Amino acid sequence: MKDVLYSVQGEVDASEMCWIHPHEHLLINMAECRGETIAKYPGNVEYARRQIVKMLKELRQYGVTGLVDPTPMGIGRDEAYVEFAKSASRASGVHVFLATGLYVPSNWPQWARDWTTARIGNLFTRELEDGIGDTGVRPCIIKAAVGGEFTVNEEKMLTACAIAQRRTGASIHVHTTGCRREIVDLLTALGVDPTRIYFAHIDMNTSEEELLWLAERGIRFVTTNWDFPYHIDQEEARRLVNVLIDKGHLDKILISIDFSLTIESRWAVGLWTWDNPDRTSYSYLHTGVIPKLRATGLTDTHIERIMHDNPLEMLSWK
Repeated sequence: MKDVLYSVQGEVDASEMCWIHPHEHLLINMAECRGETIAKYPGNVEYARRQIVKMLKELRQYGVTGLVDPTPMGIGRDEAYVEFAKSASRASGVHVFLATGLYVPSNWPQWARDWTTARIGNLFTRELEDGIGDTGVRPCIIKAAVGGEFTVNEEKMLTACAIAQRRTGASIHVHTTGCRREIVDLLTALGVDPTRIYFAHIDMNTSEEELLWLAERGIRFVTTNWDFPYHIDQEEARRLVNVLIDKGHLDKILISIDFSLTIESRWAVGLWTWDNPDRTSYSYLHTGVIPKLRATGLTDTHIERIMHDNPLEMLSWK
C-alpha cells in the first residue's frame, strides 16, 4: 500500500488522515452530459460553496479529515467542478478526493459513446497519472455505474475502467443496483484484483446470500442508503452489517450517506434529502447512522476500522 493519497489539494500522507466519508458528493449536475457546466451559474456556485464549506467544517468535530466524491464525468465532474472542490476543501480543512470514470450510459457525454474502449481507458489512466484537464488535480479512484441491466455499453465502460486499474492500481468504485455477479466476472476476467472492486449502494437491493458470495470473493461494500425511507429495510441493512462482521468480513465494510447538493439550472441549488428531513448534511452519518449501528452491537474498534482503515485502503493504489 502506498503512503501517498491524491486529494484536490495535492499529495497527502496517508498517516495524516483520520476518519473518511467514502461516498458523498459536493454537487450533482445531471446536465453536464449535455455540456451544461456549473461555471455558467457563478451565483449558484458561490452559494453552494458556502453551504458545502459549512457542512465540511461540521464534519471536523467528528474527527473527519477526508471525503471521497465519486462524481464522474457526465454528471458534473468537469474542470470547473475540480476548482469548486479545491476551494471548498481549502476553506474547510477537509481533504476531498475525486474520481475519474463515467456514470450510467444514459448520462454519458457524446464522446464516451463515440470513443473506443481503449481510448476511454487511456483517458482514465491519463487523469489518474497526470491530472484532470489542466487542473493538475489527480483523481484517487475510478468510477463506474451499472443500473438494472448489463449491456455492451456497461461492458465497454467496465473494460475501460479495468484498463486504468491494471495500469495504476487505483480501486474501482461501482455504482450498482444489480448485475453484481456479471460485474465481478467481467472485471476479474480482465485481471482486476477483486479486493480492488468496491460496490456502492450494496444495501439498496441485496440478500444475505449474495452479500456473502461477493464477500467471499474479496469484494468491498460501500453502504450508502441509510435512512432512505423508501429504499431499504433499515433493520435488515443493519443486520447485514453485523452478519458481515460475524463472518469475518469487517475489512470489507464502508459506510456513507451519498449526500449531495444539486445544481441543474441558473435558478436553483437543491438539497437531496431523499424524503428524510433529518438528512440535511454529511453530519447525519454521525448523528443518525453510526449511533444506530452502535445500538446493534458495533464497537469503537468496528467503527474505527470502517471509518478509517477501510476507506484508506480504498484510496490507496496497489
